[in-house]
Amino acid sequence: MEINPFIFRNYDIRGKVDEDLDAEKVEALGKAYGTFLRKRKIRQAVVGRDCRTTGEEYQAAMMRGMVAMGIDIIDLGQIMTQMMYFSQYRYQTNGGVMITASHNPANFNGFKIGIGFSKTTEEDEVQELRELTVSEDWFKSDYEGKIEEKDVSEDYYHDVLKRVQIKKKFKVVFDPRNGTTGPFMMEILKRAGVEVIGKNLEVDGTFPSGTPDPTDAHVMNEIAEAVLAEGADIGFAMDGDGDRIGVVDSKGNVLWNDVLVAIFAKEILERFPGSKIVYNTLCSQVVPGVIKQNGGEPIIWKTGHAFIKSKIAEVGAAFGGELSGHFFFNDNAYGHDDGSYAVLRILEYLSDQDMSLNELYASFPKFISSPEIKIGCPDDKKKDVIADLAVKFKADYPDAAITDESSIVGDDGVRADFDDGMMVFRYSQNGPYITVKFEAKDQATYDERKTYVRKMLKSYPEMMWEDELVLNLDALE
Repeated sequence: MEINPFIFRNYDIRGKVDEDLDAEKVEALGKAYGTFLRKRKIRQAVVGRDCRTTGEEYQAAMMRGMVAMGIDIIDLGQIMTQMMYFSQYRYQTNGGVMITASHNPANFNGFKIGIGFSKTTEEDEVQELRELTVSEDWFKSDYEGKIEEKDVSEDYYHDVLKRVQIKKKFKVVFDPRNGTTGPFMMEILKRAGVEVIGKNLEVDGTFPSGTPDPTDAHVMNEIAEAVLAEGADIGFAMDGDGDRIGVVDSKGNVLWNDVLVAIFAKEILERFPGSKIVYNTLCSQVVPGVIKQNGGEPIIWKTGHAFIKSKIAEVGAAFGGELSGHFFFNDNAYGHDDGSYAVLRILEYLSDQDMSLNELYASFPKFISSPEIKIGCPDDKKKDVIADLAVKFKADYPDAAITDESSIVGDDGVRADFDDGMMVFRYSQNGPYITVKFEAKDQATYDERKTYVRKMLKSYPEMMWEDELVLNLDALE
């Protein structure tokens, strides 16, 4: 089968609807995944989808392909990604598919593919699926699998809520931006005893309020306005499938998710001194600073939820997190990224400490820090752009501490650390774009770094400044 090779990304499959993906291609992917499972003697899988308009069609096509390979399927329907992971434990199967394009615009869809409990594909497995799809070298099954529908909601609510105890009454603004998470999170927060004010709750796969992405400054600023207007204690956003979050404090300050990595690290290190904490290369220096201040061991690693999960398992870390809002708790949970649990853990910690989020943040080292900025760049050019840029970047800052593939095998970018902040350039693992972030201790240095980043990127004609995947471009102005 002919299929765009670039949709097979480093840890998932993601592409444009009706351009890269259609029902026929998705059914072929289902046969490839069914073959992948049968090779590993796995004969059962859970399958769910988010609210995208093609989700139901693609789920049906994926399941047709899988059952043709003899895979029995538990159809979970429309759920959050963390509910798919949970269902692997609930129904005791290594197999699992979540049909979602996460934070991508509505004209994208994709697949998070399970290869074990809480574990998803990395590059080798994704390429194996590509080869099986292209070659059509599928398993020859003597029988078809069965499909059984299950509603896992109540089991999931019980499981996630039993892990926390929130002793304080909170007033919370929650805005899922018409994504999948609205009804699930409203129920969870209410059962947790939280007073919740919901915004943009209607589930609509066209995302009329804008793409649900908690790294988007425009999204978070709207939530900040709502928090101030409602006199709320805290505000939360989620991405389209629920495994990532964003947070605003009671003063209307947007706390980018690297700050949340530091907050969670502090909380865990209070209970488990000396623990290892994994964070990705896009995170602020506040993260290793807080980890060291609290007696932990910071471990920087490449970006991507699958990579961070694997690194946590490899080094035996108690926790890991990313700037994008993926958080992985290894102390009292399954270790996969669960936005619902992350929300509850923030509220529980603030309840235990009897303080507000802005009071807690006030105790942290301060940086002027950009959001995560994304600029379009074609999939077939982005790696070469970063490779060329990295040579110039390192030459321009010879005294900086550099993190790149020489220190992290397979890293997708280059980071420079200074005494007063950092800058990082990297290409995306799951889309045709390049990501940058920078920070400093004072405004003048911050502005200098912003000017440098903008000029560097402008020097490459491959960059697409008006692409649909562009995000937070205002931060470069």
